[in-house]
Amino acid sequence: MNQQPGKTKAGWERLIQAYDAMLQRVEQGLDTAAAGSETALAHALYAARRTAVDLGELTREEADKVHEFVSRDLYDAGQQLAMEEREVADRLRLGTLSVEKGLLVRFTRLAQAAKLELRHLDKARRRLAEWHTGEVTGIGVLRCRHCGELLHFERTGRIPPCPRCHATVYERAKE
Repeated sequence: MNQQPGKTKAGWERLIQAYDAMLQRVEQGLDTAAAGSETALAHALYAARRTAVDLGELTREEADKVHEFVSRDLYDAGQQLAMEEREVADRLRLGTLSVEKGLLVRFTRLAQAAKLELRHLDKARRRLAEWHTGEVTGIGVLRCRHCGELLHFERTGRIPPCPRCHATVYERAKE
């Protein structure tokens, strides 16, 4: 397991699967957390990361990366929920994408929890506003900061270099 995930496709596939598993564990953790708790999501994320390591699914370093990817995406979605009153699908420009209904429901529920915690995490939110080539992200649309090219993610995946200009930094596409 000393191998860097970026060096093999199988390594990145593991991280992509781990992202989805962590999302599911976070949702389960919220089921047992106090309703409306402002720290419930942070605790559920930490527990999901720890479980992945404890079960030997990921190294501590890999779990930290996946935790960061999931946190970034959930807090971004929570920020969008806090700023707008439209459905998650509209905010993330998913209306034209074929998104699995269960994933959208799970993502919406977790985004609601993230919305509560954003009041206390302004510093973290600023740090989580960038997506980089090689990272893993969930559903939604990213915009290249260099040329504006849009990347559409219908499922969890690894972020490639921009297909137009080969830049490596993205932001969540806003309307």
